[in-house]
Amino acid sequence: MKILLSGASGRVGREIQRLVESSDRLRISGTASSEHFFRDADRGDVLIDFSRPELSARSLAFASAHGVPLVLGTTGIEPALQADIDAASASIPICQAANFSLGVNVLLDLVDRAAAALPDSFEAEISELHHRWKVDAPSGTALALGRAVAQARGSDPDAVAGVRGAGVREKGGIGYQVARGGDVVGEHVVTFFGEGERVELAHRCSDRAVFARGALHAARRLFGREPGRYSFRDLLA
Repeated sequence: MKILLSGASGRVGREIQRLVESSDRLRISGTASSEHFFRDADRGDVLIDFSRPELSARSLAFASAHGVPLVLGTTGIEPALQADIDAASASIPICQAANFSLGVNVLLDLVDRAAAALPDSFEAEISELHHRWKVDAPSGTALALGRAVAQARGSDPDAVAGVRGAGVREKGGIGYQVARGGDVVGEHVVTFFGEGERVELAHRCSDRAVFARGALHAARRLFGREPGRYSFRDLLA
């Protein structure tokens, strides 16, 4: 399988290249970064993008123009670019996920089940910790966890979720707590606070290779699919 890699100079991009180099079934056929972009001659079976939104927009256009499936792991996507991604999925298969860790996707399922099972008197808080270089906050994974809670309870995540500020906690709200520092790969904790008890669901990542392995798994499973939007969980079975 020939892979076009956008965000090749980033942390996950470097891990993907390391894993590809150790495989006799995969090879990198072209790379893009903030310093350079794909050439017209670059061809691949799948394009994997772990970059910044501005580079992801160019990768999306390239994938659409050449009919290449796209695995998109970039977070911090603004609504205008998301609309372009949704439109492009009519012509190419796109797997878009906030996190390509198997453990995080299991966590999403557990959070969905807990939020549906617990009464809404159990207040949900999501805390996340990442390295000092991460730009977007809350993280895409934290936002995905918040959406899982809100949707399980029949709420609009944009209306009920936000970074916790001053003042009394509002009923039905979902709070995010954000910390940045050091070289932490990523930690996410979802806590449901009840009267006299609380439930905590957590995922802690110590090796960025888990995201690279997940992205390559998604690339293998996405190749040959019909156009459309796929989640990482759609490709795990």
